[in-house]
Amino acid sequence: MNNRNRYIKIVSAIVLLTAFLSWFFYAHENLPKPIRAATALVETPVAIASGLSHYLNLGVVIYESPFAIVLSNFIAAVLMVFIVDKILKYRTKQKIKH
Repeated sequence: MNNRNRYIKIVSAIVLLTAFLSWFFYAHENLPKPIRAATALVETPVAIASGLSHYLNLGVVIYESPFAIVLSNFIAAVLMVFIVDKILKYRTKQKIKH
């Protein structure tokens, strides 16, 4: 796969994951309580951003700012895609060696 296709896939994955996490943040409140409890970890990026904002006295109310919610989900998506990409590259190198 050439680099252009790889970058398109990476950017697409980041955009889709950001969109899913942001949509799920708002959809999560309407789910039944047992499902909300089981899926609460999906909202972790926003909770971490809110905790950091509070701890560092930034004064940003994360849960009330759509921009802050999307930004925290974007940062989480970039990190997740980066980690998965590195793992897949490593596994591919290991398969080539054997």
